[in-house]
Amino acid sequence: MAVFTLSAQATAQTVLTVRDAEYRSRWAGKQEDRIVTPQYFAPGGGLDEDAEGASSTEEPAEPSLVESMDRMAENVKRGLRFGPLDFQLGLSNGWEYSSQNSAGSSNDFADNNSFFAAPTIGITYEREIGVWTVNARFGTGYRYYFNQDYTAAGTGAQRNPLALTGGIDIGYNTSRLSVNLSGSASSGSGYDITSGSNSWQTSGSSSLSLRYIITEEFTTGAAASVTYSNTADTQAAEGEPPQEDSYSTNLGASIFADYLLTPKTNLRFTLSAGQDAQAFVGASTEGRLYYDALLTLTYQLAPKFSIDAGGGVGYVVDENIPDGKYAGLRPVYTGAINYTPTEKTYFKASISMQGADIMPNFSLIAGWNAREKTRLSMSVYQNQGFSSLSPDQYNVTRGILGTVSQRLIKGIDLSLSAGYEQSIYEGLSGAENAPAAVEGPADYWLANASLYWRFREWLAWQNTFMVSTGQGDSTELQTRFSSSLNLNF
Repeated sequence: MAVFTLSAQATAQTVLTVRDAEYRSRWAGKQEDRIVTPQYFAPGGGLDEDAEGASSTEEPAEPSLVESMDRMAENVKRGLRFGPLDFQLGLSNGWEYSSQNSAGSSNDFADNNSFFAAPTIGITYEREIGVWTVNARFGTGYRYYFNQDYTAAGTGAQRNPLALTGGIDIGYNTSRLSVNLSGSASSGSGYDITSGSNSWQTSGSSSLSLRYIITEEFTTGAAASVTYSNTADTQAAEGEPPQEDSYSTNLGASIFADYLLTPKTNLRFTLSAGQDAQAFVGASTEGRLYYDALLTLTYQLAPKFSIDAGGGVGYVVDENIPDGKYAGLRPVYTGAINYTPTEKTYFKASISMQGADIMPNFSLIAGWNAREKTRLSMSVYQNQGFSSLSPDQYNVTRGILGTVSQRLIKGIDLSLSAGYEQSIYEGLSGAENAPAAVEGPADYWLANASLYWRFREWLAWQNTFMVSTGQGDSTELQTRFSSSLNLNF
């Protein structure tokens, strides 16, 4: 019998975006709050995860000092494991150069480079007890720049980037009932390309889904989700007006019924409702309520190839948005292709117009592990939500990001990445005297090269060079280089 799953939030964005890549580029340690194509953030493009062991048992005889250090590192790792609870410690020491400070201005050499130290800690907990499964993750890192005049990552509390990320998944599965609860959160500082400024962002999300099999042909279930995000401490360039803190929430709930027409064909009817809301400090909350009814057909062409297509009707109500021009009755639709022909290849594409959308969302992720030593990945996307710059406004972003990772020789990996993102700011109010949309930078691109040399399982040297559109209103490209020695236990 074919298996048809339920997503707690059908329009959830799981594609790695250029905005995320830039914002998190200085975060140290593992990022445990999301499941996305990992190659961009992982040292060496993620190839080291499958690297051949570097321990002395797999190599010719080493000097006794090296063997002793390997044994010491392994003993430290074992000492950090307590049954299903595992701690991972790390420390990076290195040097960083940036051609611009956080406002986009050029600096002299004394202010545009600094030595740094970055301690990290990760905690994971995995356990399976009967019908219950639990997977909890936490990662945090702090990068301290010793040169007090180096402000490439921001000023004040943002000068030394701090990142906190975590996630938890709890599952309950029996022959008829499946219940899944998931949550994730992150907090940290970085450069936000949609506003063209450094800020501190905190976000969290939680989802609950359940599915009950009534008969072999008939299944029912429900899902609910909530997300929260906050943008604070935005550091506007000198002469620019300050940007107020903004808050946004997204609430959603749905019920569904599945009917298995054939072993390969499933028909699903879904009723959903939700609210997207936003508020600025000192201003009233504005929101958009939606109600959708959707009929979706899923066809399993092959065990690893399925397509979805659906349509229906939706209704949107605006709150505190004068004469909302995207409110009222409108059609909703969805379509998706999932193709995973081998363990080394995957392709997922989707497009939808649901909820409070003002234009379609779409995403495409593809990957190919061409050889044991070569990986390629790509993401293409368009997503949307309330703008963090101004009320009565949506921010629509579309972009592409790709990575190629190659193992040159044993222990040495090269990773090349490039991405481009475009932002569109659309006013929601149709009133005659509605102000024009407040816009940030129209587009942004970046290119990144990383050389990762793994000496031992616990010791590696990483060099990263990045070129991107200038920060703030700067018309000059920003170049950044960092070199660090990384210890991991």
